[in-house]
Amino acid sequence: MQEIIVRADRLHEFTRSLCKSTGLSSVNAELMAKLLVQTDLRGVHSHGTRALPGYLNQILNGSLNTEPNLRIITESKSSAVIDGDNGIGHIASSFAMETAISKAKSTGIGAVGVNNAGHFGAAACYSIMATLDNMIGFSTTNTGNPTLVPPGGAVPVTANNAMSYALPTGDSHPIVLDIACGVSSWGKVGTLRMYGKDVPEGWLLDESGNPSQDPNHGPWMVPAGEARGYGLALIMGILAGPLVGGMMSCVKTGSSSEHFFIAINIESFTDFDSYVDQIKQGIKHIHNAKTQDDITQVYLPGEIEWNNYDEWIESGIPIHVDHLRNLESIANKLDISICWEW
Repeated sequence: MQEIIVRADRLHEFTRSLCKSTGLSSVNAELMAKLLVQTDLRGVHSHGTRALPGYLNQILNGSLNTEPNLRIITESKSSAVIDGDNGIGHIASSFAMETAISKAKSTGIGAVGVNNAGHFGAAACYSIMATLDNMIGFSTTNTGNPTLVPPGGAVPVTANNAMSYALPTGDSHPIVLDIACGVSSWGKVGTLRMYGKDVPEGWLLDESGNPSQDPNHGPWMVPAGEARGYGLALIMGILAGPLVGGMMSCVKTGSSSEHFFIAINIESFTDFDSYVDQIKQGIKHIHNAKTQDDITQVYLPGEIEWNNYDEWIESGIPIHVDHLRNLESIANKLDISICWEW
């Protein structure tokens, strides 16, 4: 058995306790627990609590601030740039999207960047925030060192940057697109490694530029759609890089990340109820679309993840045992008791 079913409320409380024990405030510990467990509930474990030990170890070794002093360093009526003060990216990013939403309420569109912060987890966390205020949300990031090899290239020149859109649908879950610009996210490669599986052909390259299906020997990735994914990765890295006071990933020397968020107030463009009516008509048409013989339904972007959420919020989250062992290891390091009767 590779997985154990974990109740979401137990995992939330455990995650919050771990965060508080490293010095995060109650508010920020609660925020981290909310975002990470929400991500696990949607089945994106690589960006949920599985990433938590890495974040907490960065705090313990002094690489990240426990309580960053977030401050707006430039601002207009519809835009801002926030200094993340080298804190966990989730904290600055949540504040940035809240700021973008606030600006969009008065100007129609709010765009906010973050520099000098850590990894922000799943991009969808922040685009989804905007939908709670009947807005369209967008988020992207410029993170890490180059790992994406451009078409015709022999070495990587940009990071595998993620991007996410979330669009409200009325009384149903929002449509959520959350993608890496590479053929896969590195988190999925880590998941395959955890389950002892090979990486699909055509995903990875070794350091000599040769194709690799070994998740342990494939440090570089090819872009999704060749030139299309490469172009998207480069542009995302500029929006969440030089535009907000950061650097291009190809010349980065440190581990700090930058992020970028947009909130679009639908009511500034059209009547929200009319928008929802059109969206629902489109969703019905998509769900009723003819499928191939071995396919039962066409899904909306993010719909499979929401199906996971709806099921697992009631039944519990299936989590790999190595994932739980890593959480147990950081709990022991922090002298936090753990009950495995999930």
